[in-house]
Amino acid sequence: MTESEIRQQLRTWIVNRAKDKPDGFRDDIPILESGILSSLDIVELILFIENLRGGVEVSVEDLDSGAFRDVDAIYRSFFVPA
Repeated sequence: MTESEIRQQLRTWIVNRAKDKPDGFRDDIPILESGILSSLDIVELILFIENLRGGVEVSVEDLDSGAFRDVDAIYRSFFVPA
């Protein structure tokens, strides 16, 4: 899957789960601070990320506090090789 496809999948998932549907959602919009998702939604988002990564688990012990700030941070944190 390409970067563009992954980002689109993430955007679609986030907008579909949003309590209030954001207008013009972009990759740099904070998803928790803006109230688009709640902290409880992050658990499901982690499972979705694992699915996009072909079943590779996310190590919750190694999570950075900013890993879920926005789509840009999610992509960098989980899909860019270290």
